[in-house]
Amino acid sequence: MIPGRAGAAGLAGGATLNIAGFPTKVRPTFLILIAFVGYYPDITFARLAIWVVVASAAVMWHELGHATAARRLGASPTIELYGFGGATMWQPPTDPTRGQLIGVSFAGPLAGFALGALMGAGVAIAGGVGSGDVRYFVLVVLWTNVGWGLVNLVPVLPLDGGHILAELLPGDRTTRNRRAAMVSVVVAGIAIVWMLSVGIVFGALILGWIVLSNLSALNSGRAAAKREAIEDEAREALTRLGHGDRSAIAEIQKLLVGLRPHSSPFRAVAIETAAATGDAAGARLLLDSSPAEEPLPPGLYALVFAAESAGRDGTSELSEIFRREPVGRHARWLAIALRWGDRLGELAPILGSVGRVDSAVLAEAAAVAEGLGNPAAAQDVRSLDLR
Repeated sequence: MIPGRAGAAGLAGGATLNIAGFPTKVRPTFLILIAFVGYYPDITFARLAIWVVVASAAVMWHELGHATAARRLGASPTIELYGFGGATMWQPPTDPTRGQLIGVSFAGPLAGFALGALMGAGVAIAGGVGSGDVRYFVLVVLWTNVGWGLVNLVPVLPLDGGHILAELLPGDRTTRNRRAAMVSVVVAGIAIVWMLSVGIVFGALILGWIVLSNLSALNSGRAAAKREAIEDEAREALTRLGHGDRSAIAEIQKLLVGLRPHSSPFRAVAIETAAATGDAAGARLLLDSSPAEEPLPPGLYALVFAAESAGRDGTSELSEIFRREPVGRHARWLAIALRWGDRLGELAPILGSVGRVDSAVLAEAAAVAEGLGNPAAAQDVRSLDLR
């Protein structure tokens, strides 16, 4: 059993209960897996029922601990019980400190320890744990509240102990989570070896899933960091291209490989930038190197034709494309094509020929005309929005 920890998300659709003032969803798989964990061949129906009720209540109590602590930070938590445990989703109105995040994470196990202490005090007063089903009930309460609480504090993500560890480690949030995932893999790996040596196969399987989850998170983190670095380089290359640095074309071609499968939008921006800055050859190079599996909008082909022919070709095609679909990118490409033929004065009449055009589209076209050195054409386009 792996009781969940606090997170930051929302409940999926469907009916919810209101428990202690917190919207709570209980998924059928939760109760089925709770029963599966507590079942053994000779168990009686009464004991299985005790297990399901007590274990479910313990997980709920654990999540209520998280939710209560999160509410004290101004959040409106929601709870969901699913799979082998549960999760408390919350988002405070302001960014919580590391100490506050640790407090919310620790509040779940602490709630279980408090309930276990009450049961322990009751046992002490009664002079023992009793026998039969009563004894079984007491042991289940102690295990699901104290035992699970201790397990949950092991420094392995996504357990509460893993999230506490992440807040104690140095670095920014991304770095802390990556380091916590590394520690999680090591700690869980050691635990798996121990569990297999003593025959706890089910627990080893759960920890194996945790190891795979953390390895996946590490791989995703590395991929995201690599992509972010490539995107930074891409922005810098586009800026250089926009200032007429033709050497940026070769760099952009290399970056396109690293940006797949999201390279088409970047390629379109690069082609547009090259055409707008007078680099018709660079625009053609980027267009012709586009893979067949990354189709580009027809308007880009017309834009490159216009750049190569000084506006003699492609302009009428872009005018027709805009009339069929009067969106911002088509207005921008039309303005650039008209500029090549020194015909930016025709931009406003063409845009106005389709009737009412969205203000944002006109603003984009006017900005391009202004940037291409024709403020009069830009003003004519803006005036269309006043009709």
